Amino acid sequence: MDSETVAGRLVRARAHALQAEVAARSGQGRQSGAALGLAWYDIERQSPDDPLPGAFSAEYLRGFEGVCQLYVGDPAVAHDQFAASVGSLGSPRQKVQRVIVTTDQALARIRLGGPHAAADLLHECITAAASTGGRVPMIRLWRARQELRPWRHEGFVSDLDDQLLDVLGR
Repeated sequence: MDSETVAGRLVRARAHALQAEVAARSGQGRQSGAALGLAWYDIERQSPDDPLPGAFSAEYLRGFEGVCQLYVGDPAVAHDQFAASVGSLGSPRQKVQRVIVTTDQALARIRLGGPHAAADLLHECITAAASTGGRVPMIRLWRARQELRPWRHEGFVSDLDDQLLDVLGR
């Protein structure tokens, strides 16, 4: 198998995963599930001699599954999928993805009625996002913070805001 075919599978898998996320965020559960199925089809057909190791993998795809569950499924299932994804994203190159997935896991905790537990996770995410400098983690953090609006007068949210301001003010 030539490397172009393998790279094509990784690109297709990522494209299908993104398509699944967009569909889920739009409330299109069936389309989201179909796109995830196609992403898994491509991921499962990777070659061990992949020319782009780590570019996109099952570890990343599990995070996309969590996002889809978060928007068109069960937040409890999403939370567990995020936890599995974070647990498998261990390399230093995957730090940005870990922050993204952990922030999404915090969002699942908010939707499950655990804003304090979500804020605890978000504190970790802020610290990690500050060291990576990634744009996507900061966007995800902002979205999660917006979900905490009902608790904006609570001390745990004020502490989170203080940390955000400290990090962004550098």
